[in-house]
Amino acid sequence: MSAPALDVVSSLDGLEALRHDWTDLWRRDPSATPFQSPEWLIPWWKHFGHEDLLVLTLRRHGTLLGLVPLFISEGAGERVLLPIGCGITDYCDGLFDPSIGQQGAAIALAYLASENRRWDLCDLQQLRPDSVLLHAPSPSGWVDRRIPQEPSPVLPIPGTVEALARQLPRRMAANLRYYRRRASKLGRLCAEAAEAETVAASLDALVRLHGACWHYRGLPGVLADQAIRRFHEEAAPLLLARDMLRLYVLRLDNRTVAAFYGFADRTRTHYYLSGFDPAFAGLSPGTLIVAHAIEQAVRERAAEFHFLRGGEDYKYHWGAEDRPSYSRQFRRGGIRSVSLLSP
Repeated sequence: MSAPALDVVSSLDGLEALRHDWTDLWRRDPSATPFQSPEWLIPWWKHFGHEDLLVLTLRRHGTLLGLVPLFISEGAGERVLLPIGCGITDYCDGLFDPSIGQQGAAIALAYLASENRRWDLCDLQQLRPDSVLLHAPSPSGWVDRRIPQEPSPVLPIPGTVEALARQLPRRMAANLRYYRRRASKLGRLCAEAAEAETVAASLDALVRLHGACWHYRGLPGVLADQAIRRFHEEAAPLLLARDMLRLYVLRLDNRTVAAFYGFADRTRTHYYLSGFDPAFAGLSPGTLIVAHAIEQAVRERAAEFHFLRGGEDYKYHWGAEDRPSYSRQFRRGGIRSVSLLSP
């Protein structure tokens, strides 16, 4: 079988033209998460991309079989190849049809080697342990380093909500019962999923509640940045249309007390952000909305609930266990040392 042909997309218009084929490839890659979808990455480039776009595509007989979305950033005296989405994306990776796997990744890396005059360091960030980009052979003459990054705690989830209640650590299960009892004495507790006509209002509630709980801690929170808010305002409806958005608001009677913002793919639900009203901290509405999201993931037959980057204590209270992630860094030769870049 002939090797796939490689081409380069270097403009936003080119990314937009890829949408249909990109979506088809995303559906065929069993490891794909919402963070590799065009609904996430095209808005990211529109709101944060301002340098050289370098998206590698692999096709055979016109069918898109591989996509590696990168860009070249200049700073601190060197040109760095980075994945589109880095910084606010928890899993960065390429997409590959199962028929080409590591062959496709090797072709992409070989092309990058041939273009090494355009860049000084290639930093493929937030790669999961099963990433083909993490394991593909590096071209001859390169310095190749794999550097551990922040782990992503993951909770395996059972097939029923009843089994989940038995699986949760005893203290968490007891806390959930306590908070639900307390809330029921104050009013009717109800969680609602965002729909097309409510997604904007639900996002507004998330921004308000996320800001409120971080202000309570003396910090602004990530949604204080207007560019980040605009990105999510564009991406969320697109993800909803593809059934990848999981945006819930928790109401106590008519008052919104918590919000959960996450995503889903075929086998996983991903917890991205949340917020709660500090006035109701005694009810732990943040815990209650996460419990709802986990229970919904069980009902949707997800196998895992991903808490994403960071080792915050609350993630382990649910019974989550660390899943490693890595930065794979390449340089031509060994003239300069490789420094760890922030994800």
